[in-house]
Amino acid sequence: MSAVRKPKKQIDPFRRSLYAKIEIAKKELALDDDAYRDIIGQKFPGKSSRTQLGAAQLGELIDHFKTLGFKPKRKAPKRAGRARLADSDTARKIRALWISLFHLGVISDPSESALGAFVKRQAKVDDAAFLVPEQSYKVIEALKSWAEREAKVNWSPYPIGFRDKIERPRCRILEAQWKILHPGKFDILDLCRWVERFVKSPRQISHVHLSDDQADQAIEALGARVRALKGGAK
Repeated sequence: MSAVRKPKKQIDPFRRSLYAKIEIAKKELALDDDAYRDIIGQKFPGKSSRTQLGAAQLGELIDHFKTLGFKPKRKAPKRAGRARLADSDTARKIRALWISLFHLGVISDPSESALGAFVKRQAKVDDAAFLVPEQSYKVIEALKSWAEREAKVNWSPYPIGFRDKIERPRCRILEAQWKILHPGKFDILDLCRWVERFVKSPRQISHVHLSDDQADQAIEALGARVRALKGGAK
């Protein structure tokens, strides 16, 4: 009688996406298996494999790879079209703000062509790649003001300690999304509990503790709910 095979354990989509990003980072950083395991062991004592890490730790590992030179490509929404995305840091920031407006339910077309039309109205330039610093500042501030006005996004930095502050715009977007979905009194603990479930964290965490990749995924997930609430595209 043959042995009964145990069904293969399924990996949830969010964790699978983190695995994929880690594989890309390993390739870009030219890490062999030994170097990769050493990094995991140094950052998470007693661990040697990604399967031993929680979702929050996987995000921390990806952020560590970024400090080593890994530059993940930001994935545009499916409806963004196939136009080439500008590559400069400023252009990526403009693009990120544009996509954020989509996930806040402020705009319905996240495409590169729609962004190009906005940039042209603001700075008389056809592509964000050709903006000079003064024009880039104008476009960025216009996008931030739009988010403030239409989605009540608070862009102020978070205080840490007595004097320092830290910029976490993704966290501010998550807060604005949560307020849209739950009008009335804003309960940050409810948002934190949702974040814990979303990333399947074994411990209590705040949205402020999310890695950039985790925050982007959370914003996208809440964005679908925001657009459904507003009757827009999913």
